[in-house]
Amino acid sequence: DLGLELPALRDRGVRLFDTGRTQFFFLDLHNGHLSMKERVDREEICAAVAKCSLNFEILVKNPM
Repeated sequence: DLGLELPALRDRGVRLFDTGRTQFFFLDLHNGHLSMKERVDREEICAAVAKCSLNFEILVKNPM
């Protein structure tokens, strides 16, 4: 939880960046929900790895 209200998310120009090549996540600035853009196939993403994780970063332009 960033502790920001919805208007602050829009006003501060919040952006979501996936660290890999494919963008898996979507941040809806109308309701603040972080969602998957599409269904993720774990076997396709990390079939050879027992522990699988998807990383992302959230950038807030204007300082708090």
